[in-house]
Amino acid sequence: MARYQLIIEYVGTDFRGWQIQKKGSTIQGLIQEKLTKLLKEKIILNGSGRTDTGVHAIEQSGHFDTKNEIIDLTKFLKSINHFINDKGVSILAIKKRSLKFHARHSAKQRIYKYIIFNRFSRPSIENKKGWHIIKKLDVSLMKKGAKKLLGTNPSATF
Repeated sequence: MARYQLIIEYVGTDFRGWQIQKKGSTIQGLIQEKLTKLLKEKIILNGSGRTDTGVHAIEQSGHFDTKNEIIDLTKFLKSINHFINDKGVSILAIKKRSLKFHARHSAKQRIYKYIIFNRFSRPSIENKKGWHIIKKLDVSLMKKGAKKLLGTNPSATF
């Protein structure tokens, strides 16, 4: 048994988040399906965390176990990307890890970036990468609220 870590980047606009759902495409489902086909065995992909519908990721970590060792990681990386790049998903890196490694439990940090386009005109180039708000924002109040998000578990405040 061999364990591999993937570093994953994706545009989540057309996905129902990370975790496999009964209805709709997910990042985990897409990658898991392609890994299963490439490795010719049932693969379960574990992620460092879940994302909601429409959320993007720059370097999300995931891992999977396989019965066979992957000999040429570069060739494998090219192969998996061939099947997923047109969906807005890329595997940036693949690394062999010990069986003690776990994408979620071994993660040292998670960084969240929220983008607000505070202007009259809707963004064109960055259209699906942020929240468009026309109304003038109270930045000092936002800074005060953001202080509550600092710490080891910022999602707990939601």
